[in-house]
Amino acid sequence: MLFSLTGASGAGKSTVLTHLQEVGWGTDLRCVEFDSIGVPEGADTAWRHGAIEHWVRQALAGQEDGAHLLLCGQVPMGELLAAPSADQLDGIAVCLLHCSPEVRSERLLRRGEHPDAIFHHNRFGEWFRAHTLDPQHAPEVIRTDGDPSMQWSRWADVEVGDPRWRAEIIDTDTLMPAAVARSVEAWVRRELSSLDAP
Repeated sequence: MLFSLTGASGAGKSTVLTHLQEVGWGTDLRCVEFDSIGVPEGADTAWRHGAIEHWVRQALAGQEDGAHLLLCGQVPMGELLAAPSADQLDGIAVCLLHCSPEVRSERLLRRGEHPDAIFHHNRFGEWFRAHTLDPQHAPEVIRTDGDPSMQWSRWADVEVGDPRWRAEIIDTDTLMPAAVARSVEAWVRRELSSLDAP
């Protein structure tokens, strides 16, 4: 299975990843950061689509040996489901970390983000949550100037409530990093348990 821990900048993904990498899962679960493959200067939507397909293929390689991959990065669910090889995965589980614009602004400024960029991060964060709740919310945000091999038709007709469009959403506004990490760990364990259910 491919687990996607996702969300816009400032939601808390990197902090959680550090915790998840130290957990004893009792199964072969590899935790990786999306940007660990390197991000070229001027990386655009088409590059991101190609990078998502790279990670899907990594998950498929592990799948052959019974391993799982947890990918931590800014990967909208619509892009993940449309990746060319995604339909070969045994399963995809998505968890969105989300925070309010006020909290995101504070966190990004604290870590040195340029103030002029905060507005754009917040706009993307709000779109990210709306997209995760509703596949028909402004899909052009991710479909514009993308990789032509992406299979958008997989969810073109999906509406709110469709079981093909399912995600856990964790609001991190009032949670300490350790609490967010525990919530994400619990989500992963629930998804792993569902794989063993009859």
